[in-house]
Amino acid sequence: MTKNGKRVAWVTGGGSGIGEAGAEALAADGWTVVISGRRKDALDTVVAKITKAGGTAEAIALDVAKADQAQKAADQIVAKHGRIDLLVNNAGINVPKRSWKDMELDGWDQLVQVNLNGVLYCMRAVLPTMRKQQTARSSTSRPGPAVTSRRCRARPTPPPNMRCWP
Repeated sequence: MTKNGKRVAWVTGGGSGIGEAGAEALAADGWTVVISGRRKDALDTVVAKITKAGGTAEAIALDVAKADQAQKAADQIVAKHGRIDLLVNNAGINVPKRSWKDMELDGWDQLVQVNLNGVLYCMRAVLPTMRKQQTARSSTSRPGPAVTSRRCRARPTPPPNMRCWP
């Protein structure tokens, strides 16, 4: 936590589902939440919902599969808030045709770009700031148990499927 109590979280894939729920929970806990995703209308809906509930949120439309967009978003967050305390890597897609005989390589390539490279691009964008602050914390939402780095402070008591690393 900062000296003034302000905590800033960036939630990728925050326009729906787990990302939306995570952003709402963080905002309810007093975090300033920046949500990002490709669908600006969905992001704006979530921001309005969080704001109506008394939280602080804003949206940045971007595609995490593009390194320059991830860097620009991180730079915008730091320029406006002076910090990033938590990155929740939630953006992700699935291939529509999942059986080996039907799967198309274009779908696989897009999955790798978003689900793997997107995580790398966002982490790379925020780590210099987090290292300066000595608060490198991130969470990556994927099927199975969640794994976080440093500390699990997004929630007072981490859920049973969350493993926290010191």
